[in-house]
Amino acid sequence: MRQNSSPLIPFNFQFRYLFILSMLVFIQCGVPKGEFGWTTTKMEEMDILEQHIQTITDYKMMRDDLIFSPSDTIHYVYQFSRNPGLETDFHISLNRYELDYVEIDIKKKRVEPDTLAIRDEFSLLRTGEYLIKIVHEGDTVDEVKFRVLPEEGYTEENLEQELAGDQTDEIIKYSR
Repeated sequence: MRQNSSPLIPFNFQFRYLFILSMLVFIQCGVPKGEFGWTTTKMEEMDILEQHIQTITDYKMMRDDLIFSPSDTIHYVYQFSRNPGLETDFHISLNRYELDYVEIDIKKKRVEPDTLAIRDEFSLLRTGEYLIKIVHEGDTVDEVKFRVLPEEGYTEENLEQELAGDQTDEIIKYSR
């Protein structure tokens, strides 16, 4: 009997190869993560024409220790690491911390084709802690927390006033 001279690849090796290949495909699928960038302006100090023609191009890319003033207009950019698809809809959720995070604003956005980024702004935010979420089809792609502090900073007195003023439950309000 003559043996076949063609080398056979063991089944175990084929299975591992296909498994690794399929995992690489799945890793590349889905929405990529990115980085947040921030800058602020004082929109109330600008006239209407300046507000409409203003183009923000310089952002500081960061996600930790973000502190803003209530008088700031907060501009942010979310720069994706790779193209998530130009027709992909994202929801940008702004949440304020009360007893838990409560959604106070939601916007539907698409990626800018030339920069592969999402840009927007928030203004007239009250003092407190906030959370921005980038959401795609119900799944959170990324999120970042920031704080809005009064320009004069926090003192023991205005912190207690703010905490008491935010409470609607009178037991909690007067127990501080």
